[in-house]
Amino acid sequence: MPTPTLRVAVFNIALSDPVPGRIRQKLSAPGHARIARLAAMIQHVQPDVLLLCEFDHPGEGGDDGGLTDFCRYYLAEPQYGQVAIDYPYRYCPPTNTGLLCEADLDGDGERTLPQDGQGYGFHHGHFSFVVLSRYPLIEEEIRSWQTLLWQQMPDNHMPEGYYSPEAMAQLRLSSKNHLLLPVQVGHQRFQLLCAHPTPPVFDGPERRNARRNHDELRLLTDIINDEAYLTDDQGNPGGLAKDAPFVLLGDLNADLHDGEGMVLALRHLLYHPRVHRVVSEGKLTPKSLGGRFFRPWKLRRGRSSEWTHLSGLRLDYVLPSADFDVLNSGVFWPDKKDPLRRLVTGEDGKERADISSDHRLVWVDVRLPAVKGEYS
Repeated sequence: MPTPTLRVAVFNIALSDPVPGRIRQKLSAPGHARIARLAAMIQHVQPDVLLLCEFDHPGEGGDDGGLTDFCRYYLAEPQYGQVAIDYPYRYCPPTNTGLLCEADLDGDGERTLPQDGQGYGFHHGHFSFVVLSRYPLIEEEIRSWQTLLWQQMPDNHMPEGYYSPEAMAQLRLSSKNHLLLPVQVGHQRFQLLCAHPTPPVFDGPERRNARRNHDELRLLTDIINDEAYLTDDQGNPGGLAKDAPFVLLGDLNADLHDGEGMVLALRHLLYHPRVHRVVSEGKLTPKSLGGRFFRPWKLRRGRSSEWTHLSGLRLDYVLPSADFDVLNSGVFWPDKKDPLRRLVTGEDGKERADISSDHRLVWVDVRLPAVKGEYS
């Protein structure tokens, strides 16, 4: 029997607002032009499993921040001539963004958002992420590292002398969450490894955000390596099982060739022996036609066909484990002559973040590895 194939994608959808509840309000009825364009992109690509970054929700008490309405009013209805899509399985993980820390992180004598949040955010749930799937998500077997303290990572890059001892005893490593989520596809199962590290910018000379981005990326590698120091939020030791197939998804806020980040952690991740090289830095690294014609504000060294952000950076990744067969991949960034280019440009023909998003959707088609038994 042939093994199943599926399309896995990540899209920083930029449905976040500093005012709590505003995104929910925008999603509460059809007809919002920008949201319709975002939905049309998803409908055109038709992912089977999709991580949406920057989708506001608190991740607690059953409040999905408007995700149900987004699926009902936008994805389930054809947008811009595209085919509707249904995601019966959805998960809104808890998040550190906008969660007020018990310590004064910036040392100004007050505990206020966004600077004193466990992750940067003006309210709890700001800049969260969600998972949508056509296949069952095994929520009772989810593992997460939301509460792991930054100082608990061996040889971490916390800026020396910047945080008080009280802050170091409270500050978590993950700016949002690091998540392992099992997906059931027929008789087979694989793991989604999801994260959205903090951007390595808006720093002072201490480079606290660049350092945190580095260690959040390293945490992904440590989870893949099943490092002994790890204990998840459920109290279980270690990380990913040695033989479990996985797909890593995320806006990693890191580019191997450009940007402000400390690239060593990204390099270790992309060249990890368990990550499929044909996608990470190979023939099937996701590419677009439209990215070649975009001119960012700053000269870049990376390949424009691989950019996923309007700054001229590759920030968004779908990285299958090496035991998958990779069939195809792409970045939704339409060519100049493509009729779908209207989804990313204004009436003046220019691309701006407020038209849809400052990011582009990235997808990879994979064939699941042959069955070796159940994975957990």
